[in-house]
Amino acid sequence: MLFQRRTDNLNIDKKMFDDKQLLEIKKGKKHGLSKKKILLFANPSLDSYTMKLIRKSLEHGLSYKEAKVLVNENLDFYQRLEIIDALFKNIPIEIVKKYVNGDIDFNQLKEIFKGYEHGLSDEEVSKYAKQEFYYYEMWLIRLGYERGFDEEKILLYSDRKFSQAQMYQIYKGVKHGLSLKQLKMFAKEHYDENQMKVIRIYLENGYSISDLDDILNCFDLSDDIVIIKSLSCNESGLIN
Repeated sequence: MLFQRRTDNLNIDKKMFDDKQLLEIKKGKKHGLSKKKILLFANPSLDSYTMKLIRKSLEHGLSYKEAKVLVNENLDFYQRLEIIDALFKNIPIEIVKKYVNGDIDFNQLKEIFKGYEHGLSDEEVSKYAKQEFYYYEMWLIRLGYERGFDEEKILLYSDRKFSQAQMYQIYKGVKHGLSLKQLKMFAKEHYDENQMKVIRIYLENGYSISDLDDILNCFDLSDDIVIIKSLSCNESGLIN
């Protein structure tokens, strides 16, 4: 028997727990956690894996106040892992608590906390720390702020009217130094990502655009390589 009916002043009723949960409580006591900290994870609604995660976090130095965030029943195991990682990287608990309502998945949490870890301001992180953005989109926006892109350019490619693939092409244009005017030449919803890529590469190579239809007809794509469709493109001067 792991425990008596009520154990060592913890006021824990073993009938409320299965054997694996009781083992986590026993290990917390064995490893010197205080009664207050043990009672934090000695919760019948938490499975043994979650109890273990909270116990080990406490044993490795999380404070009671920090670990209390992990008890939120709306969080899943992977969300808790991201929260623990953020806390051990010294992201303030006041910041972490803003994003632990369970609505933001673990991949999104990773991008949000990386922004703080890499020195972004609360205002900058708040621009992409929204449930509406998938983590990939958050990643592109985060990189934009970290690399010091102009706000207007970041807002251009973070527009939700674009697919992720389209956003990436606009982001690449910003990264490669295109002006806002140049970006707006291909940052249009009716261009698919392949068309955007052709125009972007054309602009990055120093060409101006006078006839988009001719340009798009002159090129095809194979992986990351731009392929010239015909010699007539050479003759027209489009690729000179």
